[in-house]
Amino acid sequence: MSLPNVVLPWSSQNAPSLSGASTLASVPVSVPEPEPETGHGPIAEALYRAGFTASAEALVEACTDASVHGLVQRWRETAAADAALADLIARQGGALIPSVATRRDGSPRFVVRFSDSAAAVAALDAEHGNHGVDPELRLFLDEALRDGDRFVDADPGDGFGALSAASGSALVSVIVLCDTPDHSARIVESAEASGVEAHVIARVASTLDQVPTVPTTPGASTIVHAGSAASVAVLLRRVRGALERREIGAVAWRCGLSGASGPDAEGMQVAAAVLGMFGFVHFALASGEAGTELVPAEAMATNAMIFSLEPSFLARFAE
Repeated sequence: MSLPNVVLPWSSQNAPSLSGASTLASVPVSVPEPEPETGHGPIAEALYRAGFTASAEALVEACTDASVHGLVQRWRETAAADAALADLIARQGGALIPSVATRRDGSPRFVVRFSDSAAAVAALDAEHGNHGVDPELRLFLDEALRDGDRFVDADPGDGFGALSAASGSALVSVIVLCDTPDHSARIVESAEASGVEAHVIARVASTLDQVPTVPTTPGASTIVHAGSAASVAVLLRRVRGALERREIGAVAWRCGLSGASGPDAEGMQVAAAVLGMFGFVHFALASGEAGTELVPAEAMATNAMIFSLEPSFLARFAE
């Protein structure tokens, strides 16, 4: 990944750690538990997928291979989440897609409401596939947000990132910039179904100067999800004062264009240069010995997102 020359205060050896206790434990890129080439694990998985859940559990429980015993716990967690979602659907009605992240009681951390069947199926496949929807953004938000912070989502899509921020352990306010009144209404409905409507404001807006970005809590900051790299300069051009006053502590942006398979090299150069003018330093997420860490962006050429942090905001990760 080629970015403008920026003085980085961290090397990959002493990068700030994001390994604190996270409520998003089930959202990181999932790696299937290793299964032996022989044994009952694959058979149990096949029985479970075919709907023979009790038989699958019995097979695993009788197996002497300890490597497959975690399957039952995973299945029971899924069953708990399923029961909680079923109860929610029975009470509220409609199609609700559960987050891959769960609460301590096994219920989904949040749900997203859909009226379009095709969109709901696509979202379910994306959320519960190997990677989840916006895993890098949601991991970062879980670790970076503090009580009193504000998260502004300028590229919310179906609202997975915004609802993740609103349902985390930190008490934050979430402002969602929507394209249309219908989009705004759907975000609000999802927030209501998730029980976080008090923390979410959805507005039809396209630039940051149309919404309040200054948190009311002393010492709090604003994190902005700008969307694609090409959107960064346009989104920030009217809030120069807020950037100069360090009211915006972090800007998360995607390396490629929406729907594109590769990075947008020109957009990345412009985004990095604009943010660099205000002292922002560019990082990516990586898995390290201590857990999830921030490393210099140029060291991670395959990441989907860049997290540009204002220098004083970096102090959070040294606490």
